[in-house]
Amino acid sequence: MNTNKDFLKHINNIYTTLNQNESVISQLREKNMNSVNKYGLPTHRKGNEEWKYSNLNRMTDLNYSENKSTETNLKNINNIINMDDFEVINIINGQLFENKINNQNIKIKNLSSTTLTINDTNKFNSTLDGENEEIAQLNTALCEDPILIEIDNKNSVSKLIVNIININISNDYIINSPKLFIEIHEDAEFELIENHVGEKSSLYTSNSMIEILVNKNSKLSHYRFLEDNDESIHLNTTRIKLMENAHVESNAFSKGTKLSRYDLKIITASENSYSELNGLYFTSKKQHLDNYINIDHIAPHCTSRINYKGILNDESHAIFGGTVLVREGAIKTDSLQSDKNLVLSPKAEIDSKPSLYIFVDDILAGHGATAGNIDENTVYYMQSRGLSLELASKMLISGFAMEIIDKVQNQTLFDSLLENYVNKLPSYTFDF
Repeated sequence: MNTNKDFLKHINNIYTTLNQNESVISQLREKNMNSVNKYGLPTHRKGNEEWKYSNLNRMTDLNYSENKSTETNLKNINNIINMDDFEVINIINGQLFENKINNQNIKIKNLSSTTLTINDTNKFNSTLDGENEEIAQLNTALCEDPILIEIDNKNSVSKLIVNIININISNDYIINSPKLFIEIHEDAEFELIENHVGEKSSLYTSNSMIEILVNKNSKLSHYRFLEDNDESIHLNTTRIKLMENAHVESNAFSKGTKLSRYDLKIITASENSYSELNGLYFTSKKQHLDNYINIDHIAPHCTSRINYKGILNDESHAIFGGTVLVREGAIKTDSLQSDKNLVLSPKAEIDSKPSLYIFVDDILAGHGATAGNIDENTVYYMQSRGLSLELASKMLISGFAMEIIDKVQNQTLFDSLLENYVNKLPSYTFDF
């Protein structure tokens, strides 16, 4: 248990301010705040495998303020995404700002514009009890403005950008807790861009949670971008539940922060679902980035693919952990998991631990992890063809990243990734 008393006092003060009035959402907050106070936050220690390599003291030991900026001028924030064929919503410091959606197939409710009902809050499947979900519980306990999004189309693709924006003008950190629930109705198709950004000089902790229900015969294309600033703390819990014949393709692109953790779980609740999870992460300086990627195979005849790649430089630290769990009864599961890393500095560190837990016969499953530098012979071959050492190394690093970037079908996003990732990747002079 993380027992930083000042931090616990601070979050309890926020909770008390939020929960002054009785409501459906206040009951949701109360249940989760009680769990946080009971269990505390996860502790970085041997034996606690989920948090073995990530120490939340980087978050809890900071000085926090309850004062949040009401600034809505976004001109000073880089990497906010707007695209002509997408609807856009901006969530600023955990609250929905200007809900202007023209697509009738996208319906949005939020606490500040409507009264939530029991049926609404029951959709938040991860109102969680017990241990190992403390970060999700903290999010719900401190969430000001839960947002519900419903996608209902059968003849077209609904497209939405969610910019999760953090702004702070004080000299202390603030904590923001955006929470979204997205339900994709039967036979619907949804393209979601989830973009996390913050003002360059702002100090903030963003603890976000997104739950997505992908109903029968529906499809989700999910693009996730972590562009928070170097001094920020970024925690995210994402839960995606797949019903019969549901399909999800996820592409996550992450740059490191002071501390970041992406906790993603796919639940295959019904037969014949398909999930493909691709990720590219890049760390530099003294950044710390933790990917915790899990698939829970409950139903039979489901397919899953995990393919993550990391590029580490300077004194940064990255983690890839997670599990593929194949439960009893989940026959004919087909699952593959892979994590590959390029370590460009002798001071950079990668901890990679993909795991399989299988409780049934008649499945196909495999996993693997690699970490290392660029092969000396490959570089020598490229030099023999007239390339400089620096150019050869940059081409090989870029080629390593392009396997994931090439998964992106949207041309605008693809071009942006070339500009913001590939063109900014380091070259490396090897000491052979």
